Amino acid sequence: MPTAYCVGGVPTLLRVALRAYERGLLAMQRRAFEEAREQLALAGPDDRALLLLGQLASAGHGEQVDPVRARELYERAAELGSAEAAHNLGVLYATGRGVAEDQAAALRWYQRSAELGYGPARRMVGLMYATGQGAPVDQDAAERHWRMAAAAGEAQALHDLGALFAYHRVNLPEAASWYLEAAKAGIEAAERELALLAPKLRLLASVDPRARTMLGVIRAFHLGDPAGGVKLLAVSAEGGDPVAQRTLGYLVQHGVGTAKDDVRANALYQAAAEQGDAFAAFNLGVLSGGSDEAVHWLRQAADAGVVEAYSRLGDRLSERDLDEEALRWYVRGAEAGDKGSMFAAACWYRDGFGGPVDLVQALRWYLAMLNVDSGDGIHEAHAIVPRMTTDEIHEAGRLSGRLLEADLFVQREGRPSAASD
Repeated sequence: MPTAYCVGGVPTLLRVALRAYERGLLAMQRRAFEEAREQLALAGPDDRALLLLGQLASAGHGEQVDPVRARELYERAAELGSAEAAHNLGVLYATGRGVAEDQAAALRWYQRSAELGYGPARRMVGLMYATGQGAPVDQDAAERHWRMAAAAGEAQALHDLGALFAYHRVNLPEAASWYLEAAKAGIEAAERELALLAPKLRLLASVDPRARTMLGVIRAFHLGDPAGGVKLLAVSAEGGDPVAQRTLGYLVQHGVGTAKDDVRANALYQAAAEQGDAFAAFNLGVLSGGSDEAVHWLRQAADAGVVEAYSRLGDRLSERDLDEEALRWYVRGAEAGDKGSMFAAACWYRDGFGGPVDLVQALRWYLAMLNVDSGDGIHEAHAIVPRMTTDEIHEAGRLSGRLLEADLFVQREGRPSAASD
């Protein structure tokens, strides 16, 4: 079981600093900003506390806005390794808040933040190169950084890549592919761009198989013409395009724009999956029920990073009493933000399936479900907190990013909260 932050073996000074930061964080979440300032100031050289103090100085919250003080605090936090503080410094230099506007300095701070793993900063580095801010225009560098940002889950970078290929590289099928991903991620502007691309793709569809496939997808899912999409996708699927095969398989499986036919859908998915299409492998695994073949295809999809496959693969492995491996896939899905995986991982840690009972991890994942707008784990969380120490509850809150909710559990148990200890 993970150790709580205040167990033996941790130096006293570090324990005090951690508690001060957490009390400050809780105060901020309760919007008790003066208390937050007092507690965060006690945390010492803690990059997280300095970041929050910088945010308070930047926003005011009961005091005069002080961008100069914010910059100083962000600089100290960035020196200690805070990626978000480095990003915020980029914003200050780009906008001239608390410092003279300096696009080159902004780019340097964004780059530093990106190197520390902050996705929004990686996207901004791409934007700076694309527009020539702080450095000469470099579309290759912009593409490279946007691809990294997109791979890290930065949805806006998907739209940026679509625009790059639509208006600068002029590769319309590639642009459509990125806009489709952006639309799937909820970027509304991508829907408008897809509508603008459709007539241009229509001119290419007779000579460019990929343009035909992209147009088919757009018509089927974004322009309200699934039958027209099926016709285009059928031609591309016959030509061996795995994206067309997989997409047509989905439409056939669900009877959208064509007759429902599970046998044909299975054949289309298999043709695409055998060419390495991970989403086709996932669909094939779902269609294959609880068979060994389903495990094969779900494992292929999961190994390729299809998040939806993690919990389903865990279920199939559990049915075969492969509980340790099943738990690993549930945890991997939980870490990727999959709600079903979070719930499964929490229940398994609670009950000791696939490993020893670990109530900290159980509560962590029940609380983490709140991060994906699901309260489905709260009832189970209420049931286990009486069996946990205060430190264990707070540790679960820290791991899940839901320290406020964890502290509320402590208070409801009639124990001293982190705000009062």
